[in-house]
Amino acid sequence: MMSEAARIGTDTPDPDRPGAPDPRVPARHVEVHIRLPDRPGALGAVASRIGALGADITDVRIASRGGRGTGPYAEDVFHLDLPATELDVVGLLHDEIHEVDGARVSMVAVRTDGCCSRSPAPSLPVR
Repeated sequence: MMSEAARIGTDTPDPDRPGAPDPRVPARHVEVHIRLPDRPGALGAVASRIGALGADITDVRIASRGGRGTGPYAEDVFHLDLPATELDVVGLLHDEIHEVDGARVSMVAVRTDGCCSRSPAPSLPVR
C-alpha cells in the first residue's frame, strides 16, 4: 500500500493540489546513495517509491555488492530530477525509500552540475 507521501507526487493537472509542480520553484537534481537488499524486486520497489513522488530517475548504477552478517546487499547510486514544489521532497523521498524493507538512504547530494557527474557533490544530512 502506498503511503500518503507517495501519492502527493502523482501527476494531475490541478495546480492547487498539495505537492503540485510550482513554476516558481526550480526542479532539483540530486544524487542518492541507497543500500538495499540484493534480492529480486528490491530495486523495482525503490524505483516505484521514487516515481510515486514525481521524481524522474535519470541514471542508476550499482556501486557495490556484498554481504556478511546482514545478508546480501547492493549499494546503488540514483540520479534524480525532483519535481519543482515547495514541499520537502528530499524528506519525503527519504521516508518513502525507508518504507521498502531493508532499504536505507546513506547519502543525498544536491547536484548543480546536472545528471551523472562523477565529481563529488556537497551532501545533505541523512536523518
